[in-house]
Amino acid sequence: MQFVLVIGRLVFVALIYLFIFRIFTALLADLQLKGIFQRSVNESGRLEVLTGGESLARGRIFRVDAKGLRLGRGKHNDIVLTDHFASIDHAAFRLQKGQTILEDMGSTNGTWVNGEQIHSPVQLVAGDYVKIGSITFQYSRWQNESSKL
Repeated sequence: MQFVLVIGRLVFVALIYLFIFRIFTALLADLQLKGIFQRSVNESGRLEVLTGGESLARGRIFRVDAKGLRLGRGKHNDIVLTDHFASIDHAAFRLQKGQTILEDMGSTNGTWVNGEQIHSPVQLVAGDYVKIGSITFQYSRWQNESSKL
């Protein structure tokens, strides 16, 4: 009989904890709905090659994640550009507070965003065109997509 009472008390305590847990999850969902509290979303940028050189096929996609992405003719870059108008260390993409920032690394021929040469770091928005030499990329957000590259 005492064994049944102990099991009953344990079940009762478990139900109380379950009830409290459910209250907290409902509160969290309500705060997210109202925009007061937001979950950190693992967002990153996406570069799609529109016009490429010899080594970059049209339609190829690169992901700009937390470690960033470096472009240039040098073999140490994440994306090696075979274009003669690209510098050895041409440009760098990085994530900063959920935004993708593009910075020209002092290249000779410049980095262009939507037809304008950039001289300081630029925050990219979905649909921006990035041109380095004869290579053109289109930037978009990469969210809720497969991470296979």
